[in-house]
Amino acid sequence: MKFVIGLAILLAIGSCASFLEEQQPMENKIYKIKLERTEFQAKKSLFDFITTSQQYRNSEDFLDGSDLAMTQTKQKESIKLYNFKNTQYTGEIGLGGQDNKFKVIFDTGSANIWLNSARCNDYGCKNHKQYDGSKSSTYEHLGYDLDVEFGTGELMGEINADTAYVGGVKIAKQEFAEIVRENGDVFAQSDFDGIVGLAYPSMAAYNFNPLFDNIMSQKLLDRNVFSFYFSRQEGSRSSELTFGGWDTDHFQGELHFHNVVNKYYWLLEADNILVNGQDLGLCKHGCKVVADTGTSLLTGPSDDLYDLLDTLNIDENCKNARDLPKLTFVLDGINYDLDANDYVMKIDSQGNEIAYDTFASVDSFVEMGGNCQCVGSFMPLDIPSPQGPAWILGDTFLSKFYSVYDRDNDRVGFARAK
Repeated sequence: MKFVIGLAILLAIGSCASFLEEQQPMENKIYKIKLERTEFQAKKSLFDFITTSQQYRNSEDFLDGSDLAMTQTKQKESIKLYNFKNTQYTGEIGLGGQDNKFKVIFDTGSANIWLNSARCNDYGCKNHKQYDGSKSSTYEHLGYDLDVEFGTGELMGEINADTAYVGGVKIAKQEFAEIVRENGDVFAQSDFDGIVGLAYPSMAAYNFNPLFDNIMSQKLLDRNVFSFYFSRQEGSRSSELTFGGWDTDHFQGELHFHNVVNKYYWLLEADNILVNGQDLGLCKHGCKVVADTGTSLLTGPSDDLYDLLDTLNIDENCKNARDLPKLTFVLDGINYDLDANDYVMKIDSQGNEIAYDTFASVDSFVEMGGNCQCVGSFMPLDIPSPQGPAWILGDTFLSKFYSVYDRDNDRVGFARAK
């Protein structure tokens, strides 16, 4: 199975509301970043790393640094994302020079920037593009260590700063973590060079500003909003991250907003989770959900998730694909429906995903021969009390629903993606 899981969710509950969004000002400039859809074989080491809390320690001296030149720009931008077999969406960020680009996952489930350092000689680093601060005139040595230990390895890095470029936006003194040692193969098989966190600053190492918070503090946008459109077309470059607003060409119908109930992750409160309109007790008295672009699948508390899988009863030979029920997340009275073609993956004999919705009909999906199997796009993930439990709305959900992240008003908006 091919999947990517975002960082572990440590959450708190609160109140939320939904309402229709007013039209954004026509004069508001929008920046767009194209995203690429990609796939890789996730290993247990990656799952362990991203579901492990990060522990930080200060380093007295680790690198030599040079002065950082102050820079500034303004307004908004869109980044194109590339999609590779429905699994992950990557875009480009420049660091230390506009042409010094890295392929990254823009992740609303984390807050730090991670890139491989040129000083790292481990295979997971050498197998990707590496950042070299000695070649940047705007590099600044800060000297804060990140040491993340997990069940199958250890990742060691150092936080420093440089000028970042995202689409047409130039961000001065952006803190980021250089990976200097990788024990294990946490990133060895990944198709990306790093991760750019877009969660709240309370989650970031040493309280440094995440990328979007530096954009906010440097007043580079008219509106402190970003949004994601995830195309389901394999190999497509139509997916997009937009800074400064949203693009009405990418969704249809009304855009409904829901208030963030904890300013750490993009945490919302759901009224219920229904299967064919029936309440199965998956969301007793309301439950927490997180909009997480760094997670491919839907995750849920293990007991509830296994109950859901038992109810869905997805036949591994795809024989009941046409009869599978509708799964609905209810937020502030708004129903967000996922059909079988949204939450079922077909896996070939090589372990590669075949997207359900690329077939002409359910029958063609069911009747496809070969050594294939159908699996649900779900993963159990238990978040301990008092922060959990919570469900993660990963790309399985976010590819069906256009998502808007509004830091001016601390809310998340969803609309049916085109």
